[in-house]
Amino acid sequence: MIRRPNILYYNNGQTEKGKVLEKAARRMGFDFSPILPQNVLQTVGYLAKIKGFPPRKISMLENLPSIPVDVMVMCNFTDDNLNHLLRMMKNGELPSVALKAVLTSQNCFWTFAHLVKELEEEHRDFMDREEEK
Repeated sequence: MIRRPNILYYNNGQTEKGKVLEKAARRMGFDFSPILPQNVLQTVGYLAKIKGFPPRKISMLENLPSIPVDVMVMCNFTDDNLNHLLRMMKNGELPSVALKAVLTSQNCFWTFAHLVKELEEEHRDFMDREEEK
């Protein structure tokens, strides 16, 4: 069974931007799943609705991490889908998103918050290398 492309999107309070992205995603035939702050401690696999990923039981003592930017995770995307979406962002046809990732066989086991932390570190490393040039 081929699964439809799905975008997981954490809007960090940017509601209008989220609406624009959702409308565009649906026009392109993609599903769109908003990620709410209370769900950032769930696994990416669960949020992507992958069979075998049950919801995590979150203790009331666990602190919800603050995520200061918007985040997009592209699930079940073909290379063409991915290139098309990224090209639209680059060309200004869609609003850009601070952090982007593709669902992988590794990151599906991570919590959404852990994925964001990894993306932030990668982004910092990339920016440091760019400054060195």
